Amino acid sequence: MFMFMQLIIILSTLLLTSCTSHSTVVTQHGGMREALRMGKTESRITFEEVNSKPNAIAVGALTNLAGEITIFEGNVYTATTPDSLTATTIVHDPKYDSATLLSLAYVPDWNEVILPAGIPLEQAIHIAATNAGIDTSEPFPFVIKGTAKEFHLHVINGYCPVVNPELETRFKPWNHTETTDELITLVGFYAKNQEGVMTHHGSNVHMHGILTLDGVLTTGHIDSVTLSNDAVILLPAE
Repeated sequence: MFMFMQLIIILSTLLLTSCTSHSTVVTQHGGMREALRMGKTESRITFEEVNSKPNAIAVGALTNLAGEITIFEGNVYTATTPDSLTATTIVHDPKYDSATLLSLAYVPDWNEVILPAGIPLEQAIHIAATNAGIDTSEPFPFVIKGTAKEFHLHVINGYCPVVNPELETRFKPWNHTETTDELITLVGFYAKNQEGVMTHHGSNVHMHGILTLDGVLTTGHIDSVTLSNDAVILLPAE
């Protein structure tokens, strides 16, 4: 009987352990204010370090603000512009191996739900996450897939144009606005009270876009986006 009770306790412990969930941990390497306003653009984490574990998701900027980084599904997308007039996205570009600014998490499993429509995107993300049981007071990653009715993205080019308003054209970011329907994947982080660190001032999200424009792979930092009503959001399976 004693051995039987011990077996029951062990099995119960294993069952409880297997059902226990752990919140996704988000780490921040460098900060918006440090990199963009204070000019501290040194390398803070390498892509080798990022990919030392599977299932990485990340957004940020290359060392020296040489461009944008989007990491998702095992791919490291680097977007750069040589002159502010054109931009190029390359997957696993050997010329770049580190970031000065990076929001990072590891997510082995995702839950997909319909993104609430007809309300501002930040609010929609918050509602979807809350309904999924995610603690929205802590930063968390998300992925949104859908059709962009309109969007604006940029690729940084070594300097922040807000801090340096008199930049020569060749040092300005590449900017692109699209007003036609485009399939898009948004990779990002929702982070309250992280302005100047994880997010720009006035925003609770930092997100990048992955899409194809005129047959060409394109990525960059999303400044604004309007989505169709059938978009879905992927949230960490807590």
